[in-house]
Amino acid sequence: MVLSNQEKSPVEKVTVVLPQILKDEVVQLKETLHISMNSIYQIAIAEYVAKKKREQLRKEATLMLEEYQQNKELQELIEFEEDINDY
Repeated sequence: MVLSNQEKSPVEKVTVVLPQILKDEVVQLKETLHISMNSIYQIAIAEYVAKKKREQLRKEATLMLEEYQQNKELQELIEFEEDINDY
């Protein structure tokens, strides 16, 4: 994952408290990948935020689909627009 946009933005130092077992796993990952723990934290948080955004979009799309399926006026409007395009 590339953090180019975040690297250019202002940075702020934060404190994170982790269970020791999780920190040990991060240290092991750092040694395996030969990257800093800071990079691991940045990548993990960026991926988590992106995942949550995708989940929210998926939820909103599902709600929109349900609204469309239950709303006869919307369905008729779409059919009307399709008829115009066919004409």
